[in-house]
Amino acid sequence: MGKCIISFLVVLCCVILLSGGSLRAQSIYGTITGTVYDPSGAVVANSTLILKNVASGDVRKGATNSDGYYSFSSVPTGSYSITVEAAGFEKTVTEGIELSGAASLNFPIKLTIGASTTEVKVEGVADQIIATDSGEKSITLTEKQLQDFSIVGRNAGEFIKILPGFAPRNNSDGLKSGSDFPAK
Repeated sequence: MGKCIISFLVVLCCVILLSGGSLRAQSIYGTITGTVYDPSGAVVANSTLILKNVASGDVRKGATNSDGYYSFSSVPTGSYSITVEAAGFEKTVTEGIELSGAASLNFPIKLTIGASTTEVKVEGVADQIIATDSGEKSITLTEKQLQDFSIVGRNAGEFIKILPGFAPRNNSDGLKSGSDFPAK
């Protein structure tokens, strides 16, 4: 049984290394949601939103509901910007939104009171986004990154240790999941 698992892991790692591309999440679509607020923290209903793919120029239009909430679902992976316009507020543009596969990003947007001809730009916010609605962790590894990882003893099972959520056990068998620690 143990040899079968190790053989499977070796074959799986070889396929991954020889695939020639980057590893991708199981889904190529994500979701971008959020709430639009005014400076006092009240929600802004019926705001117009434009989601733009920076690379392809594809545009999606949307609006906030009566609770100031907006949602763009089934959004292909890529780099995006969100433009928000509402009567009596300055136009706000949020850039640098990086959406990866199966990601669910939440962007609360705070508008500034002013003429609609004034534009406020927010750049580079994607590094500050932390998903709070899920405990899921994910990462995309390129072929180069996999080649750069040092593997102790050339054991393909060592790649398991770089997966999100992996926790080694404190006994002799370090390749088991961290979920089977004995209760104290």
